[in-house]
Amino acid sequence: MNQIKKLVLILIFFFLFLSIIVALSIGSVQIEFFKIFAIILDQIGFSIDHIWTSGEQVIILELRLPRVLMSVVVGAMLAVAGVAAQGLFRNPIVDPYIIGIASAAGCGVSLCVVLGFASLLGLFTIPLVSFLFAMLAIVIIYKLSQTRYRMSMTVLLLAGIAFSFFFSAFTSFILYFSEEKVHYILSYLMGSFWGTSWVDLYIVFIVMVPGTIILYFYGRDLNIMVFGDDNAQSIGVNVEQSKRIILIIMTLLTSTAVAFCGSIGFVGLIIPHFMRLLVGSDNRKLIPYSAVGGGLLLLWADVLARNLISPLEIPVGIFTALLGGPFFVYLIVQKKKSGELM
Repeated sequence: MNQIKKLVLILIFFFLFLSIIVALSIGSVQIEFFKIFAIILDQIGFSIDHIWTSGEQVIILELRLPRVLMSVVVGAMLAVAGVAAQGLFRNPIVDPYIIGIASAAGCGVSLCVVLGFASLLGLFTIPLVSFLFAMLAIVIIYKLSQTRYRMSMTVLLLAGIAFSFFFSAFTSFILYFSEEKVHYILSYLMGSFWGTSWVDLYIVFIVMVPGTIILYFYGRDLNIMVFGDDNAQSIGVNVEQSKRIILIIMTLLTSTAVAFCGSIGFVGLIIPHFMRLLVGSDNRKLIPYSAVGGGLLLLWADVLARNLISPLEIPVGIFTALLGGPFFVYLIVQKKKSGELM
């Protein structure tokens, strides 16, 4: 069985690599596969005959490659954050967007743009504001969910949903009084990888890698906490500390994705569910598989977004919402049939 799971992971990685090459070739200017390989090999130090034009090199290296890689990295971040949320809440129909993290981050960014503070600290202004607003929301939600002895996950979930509506309403209020910047903010909130630079990609990648690794090592704690806090405590898990760290990392991953690419929902809901069918419920396996699957899903969503009605570009968040909305309803129906929802 383990050999089959390893084979599945290898196949997913191979399909992801192939998808990246295909995505780089698709656009208003079609570029052959062999030219793409040649350009990339030339950049990493191989001696390659120049069979491409300077224009094709600019398109691949400056426009498409950072965007394609950003979609993969952000997809991985959101999927891993989804695994953490579902493990923490012990509920497969939860993701960071449902508990208000993304709404808070998006609200912070919208306020920052409207007030003209977006360039106050250079490139780090929007990510910092996004994270601070998301952390503010999660700290309040965490405090509301605290009982005398432990954190109530039911209260935390309900508080998160309430705050999600609150921050969404506040964002709408901001938009109502910001006519000049309303188009930019709306486009941003719908999610897009347009204009991604290599610097943006580096920052997001630097956040994604350690965040994913930390959550991977907390996968054992997530597995044990499924059997209840008391049982986990008796086995030696510091339940409250683990919950706090997982919440912080989950918030960091989600707010960073929102800061650089806007609101892209449902990736953290869809991918963990499908990967759970492939590899089971062990979070130590689910996290790396979901990272690859999330990257794959968001990569193809972005390909559709920028090519379906070219030269116009559709916000990628629209595609993930079109997938995620019906999928969320499907999960609820399945839960009702199994008797888990009454």
